[in-house]
Amino acid sequence: MAETVSKYYRVAGEPLVQWHDAIAEIINSGVNDTAVDHLIDTLRLLVNADGSSLIVYPEGLQPYCPFRKRGDGSDPRIHIDQYLDSAYLLDPFYGLTVEKPATEGVYPLSKVAPSGFKQTEFYRVYYRVVDFGDEICLIVPTPDNASIHISISRQDDKARFSESQRALLQRLFSTVRAILLKWWSESQQENLSKQKVSTLNARLDSALANFGSSILTQRETQVLQLILRGYAVKFIAQKLDISPETIKHHRKNIYSKLDISSQAEMFHLFIDSLRMMRADSPADPLAEYLQPARQ
Repeated sequence: MAETVSKYYRVAGEPLVQWHDAIAEIINSGVNDTAVDHLIDTLRLLVNADGSSLIVYPEGLQPYCPFRKRGDGSDPRIHIDQYLDSAYLLDPFYGLTVEKPATEGVYPLSKVAPSGFKQTEFYRVYYRVVDFGDEICLIVPTPDNASIHISISRQDDKARFSESQRALLQRLFSTVRAILLKWWSESQQENLSKQKVSTLNARLDSALANFGSSILTQRETQVLQLILRGYAVKFIAQKLDISPETIKHHRKNIYSKLDISSQAEMFHLFIDSLRMMRADSPADPLAEYLQPARQ
């Protein structure tokens, strides 16, 4: 046991010192953007991760990402703009932000993502392209219904996060939570009110719920929603209490009516139709997006 503890501290000693230094700096200088930026990078080092980022999901507004780090020095903004624009709607971690009561805690991707997630176009575009192999998310809801997420990621050629690393983040969570809530109350609420942050978020949530409803039957629309979110045929069948063969039949009809042939095309049709949305657009973004082709 003593040898195991000694080995742990030889490996993690320096990051632990940096963690305590980060907390000491916050005590001395207060909670500010620099302190939070240092904090998320220290969390990355503590569990030997490759990347870390902080994304805020304000209620009724689109998310924004004030801090992101990559250990290899690569550009951490790869595909982040399109993600923040609309694709975040299909992120399983974002799905936790709209749950009631609000979700809080430390969540590994393996416990959050649906069974077919790694076969989705969302995964291919937003995980494979940036070489994400594993991810842990620390989720902190705020009193005004925003949600702050710290994402800790590891590249695909690395081992998955261990149980002890997850447990370490869990032990630190109460401290991280207190710091983020202090940061939010003292700086971000005021900063957010000064920013030109789009109020499109609420309409985007509605667009996802209504995507395809002007063309498809109610049941087909339900199936489409679940396919987009990455659920496998077997799960969809169980959720809707119908047979897998019926789900496959619905999927075939969906592809035919939308003139697509794959889940990848479905994903890009969804993203492209959202880009065309305006304040006065119909509930189903496809109603307007496909109108020229159907005239």
